Amino acid sequence: MKKQNIFTEHPNDAKMTYLQHSRFALMLAWKTLTCVIASFIHAFFPFLFVTHTRATISELHAIFEKRLGNSPPVSS
Repeated sequence: MKKQNIFTEHPNDAKMTYLQHSRFALMLAWKTLTCVIASFIHAFFPFLFVTHTRATISELHAIFEKRLGNSPPVSS
């Protein structure tokens, strides 16, 4: 029985190296953090960051669809 490395088990499952996975996760964290900050500001100043959250969520959705090999839905 092969001993699994807890640091590489999930990245390997995702078909990434540890460093690739770290970079990908940090990119997602950064995009999510900017989305949270913009949404918080938008709550008090609705004229700021009007489309930022929607655009970021759409971008993240497209990233995951591409990673999973699915094509995003066609919008009309």
